[in-house]
Amino acid sequence: MEVFLDQNKNSKKETKMFGNPMRIEMDGFGVTLRPHKKEELEKLAELYSSMNIQWYIQGTGAMTLEQEIEWWKHESEAKDSVIWAIVPDGSDTAVGSTGLHKIHPLWGSCTSGIVIADRKYWGKGVAYRAHLMRTFYAAEVLNRMTIQSKARVENEASVKALLKVGYRVSGKYDRDVFRQRYIDTYVLSWVHPGRAASLYPEGVPEELNVSLKLAWDALEVASDNVKYL
Repeated sequence: MEVFLDQNKNSKKETKMFGNPMRIEMDGFGVTLRPHKKEELEKLAELYSSMNIQWYIQGTGAMTLEQEIEWWKHESEAKDSVIWAIVPDGSDTAVGSTGLHKIHPLWGSCTSGIVIADRKYWGKGVAYRAHLMRTFYAAEVLNRMTIQSKARVENEASVKALLKVGYRVSGKYDRDVFRQRYIDTYVLSWVHPGRAASLYPEGVPEELNVSLKLAWDALEVASDNVKYL
C-alpha cells in the first residue's frame, strides 16, 4: 500500500503533523498508534530498505538515516497530513507507519496509506487494527467524508484489510509499476456511511451497499475499542 506524502501547498488549514496517540485492543492483541520518535528512524530506514517492502511501495532504492530524518522533519511541518508510528504488542518500537494525506480543507476528502515494514508482524491483524483507528480518526475527528487509498493487486492481505473496514475497489492502474515484472495497482475508496445520502443525492449506488455496511460496522467496532492515550 502506498504512503502518500503529497502536500496541498495552498491549504490554509492548521498544521496537522503527527497524529494523536491512540490504542486498540481486541481478542487479546493490541496496537498503538503514536508519533514517530527520532531515535527509531535508523531502524525504520533499515526495514524500509528491503526489496520485500519496496515491492509494495514507491521506493526503488535503500533508505538512509538522513532520508528518514528529512521525511520526519517534512511530516512535522506538513499542513495536510496526519502520520502515526505503528507499535503492536510485542514491540517496543515502531514497525511501520500509517497516515492520512491530502486532507482537503473544504471537500472533506483525503487519502490514506500504510506500511508495515517489519515482516514479523505481517498476518497478525496489525493492519486491520491500524485501519480501524485511522478510519475512525478520519471520520470522527477530521470529519472526512471520503478516503482514497492504493494497494498492489498482488498484496492480497493489504487489500483484504482495507475491504474489511469498508473500502471497496473503485479502480485499477494497469501495469503501472515494475518490480521484476509489471504489476497492477488497485484504487480503493471509503465513503462515510452516514454521509452517503448527501454525497449521492441522486441515490446511493447499489454497488456501495456492502462497503457501506462494513464501514458502519468498522466505525462501531472502533467506537467501542479505540482509546485515546
